[in-house]
Amino acid sequence: MLKTKSFLRREEHKALSGLTLSGKVLDIGGSKKSGYTGYIQGEHEIVTANIDAASGADSIFDAEKQWPVEDASFDAVLFMNVLEHLYNYENALDEAVRVLRPGGTIVGTVPFMFNVHGSPDDYFRYTKSALTRLLSERGLVDIRVQELGTGSFSVVYHCFMGFMRFNWIASLSMSACRAIDLFLAKVAPGNGMSPQYMPLGYYFQATRL
Repeated sequence: MLKTKSFLRREEHKALSGLTLSGKVLDIGGSKKSGYTGYIQGEHEIVTANIDAASGADSIFDAEKQWPVEDASFDAVLFMNVLEHLYNYENALDEAVRVLRPGGTIVGTVPFMFNVHGSPDDYFRYTKSALTRLLSERGLVDIRVQELGTGSFSVVYHCFMGFMRFNWIASLSMSACRAIDLFLAKVAPGNGMSPQYMPLGYYFQATRL
């Protein structure tokens, strides 16, 4: 796992490690330095796309506009922490479906209980219900939306993450917060502090017919 002080990033990497993709994969908002692709299993070719020319991505374009990509030319599209930065996010989802081959997969993550951040702007937070509806309205099937984080204490950890000077301190703090959240879930299942109600973010996956 990449050394990161972010609880959310670690949860994202864990989710990606269970993903297998094959063929051509279009990584929207990615770059050659995006380490998360290393967690994805299978024989695949990653093509990166970014609005920022300095990212060194394979293709430079604005995901809020029409993509310079042929119809049905990719086997998967990645949206790793990207949709919250797109004001015209519906266009991006429509374009992703357009460039997917039948049977292709859309995979992504979004933050929820997370600080406002740039790149270059931060517009939205999505719930599980919103993601499910956005994907289903585009004819996608086998929709999976999974909460990331362990509950209220993983959220508290993120509020103080900036004070974690060393990775080993961050790891110990995350382990403690995880343990407390698991304990609360055990003694009070479905409590309002569980991941269902207080997720750090979401992992989503869906398939084009």
